Amino acid sequence: MALLTVLPGPDRKRSETSYAYRLVYRNPEPEAVGCVMTWEVQGGRLPYQLAIERHEAGDLRIYCTCADAVYRAENEGRFCKHVTGFLRVGRGLHDQAESLRLDLPPAS
Repeated sequence: MALLTVLPGPDRKRSETSYAYRLVYRNPEPEAVGCVMTWEVQGGRLPYQLAIERHEAGDLRIYCTCADAVYRAENEGRFCKHVTGFLRVGRGLHDQAESLRLDLPPAS
């Protein structure tokens, strides 16, 4: 499975660049504590990984291996562009699915 989006690129002008998110691992028990899924992010200078982790309380956390996430974003209370783009794509897919569900005629 792959998701595509456009994000600010790695150059100084931050030119729009295509980024691809590829699912590389999905826990067969999605409600289990620990790693839920791992995605590979490509499109910038280097490939990165996003990991989605479930804590004991049931809440989800998302992590990125890029330098911005590791050295700056988390300390500043924000997400890096890779996580922001991933969440934006996910929200868009969710909204599309809801719209399709609402447009379907009721089952008879």
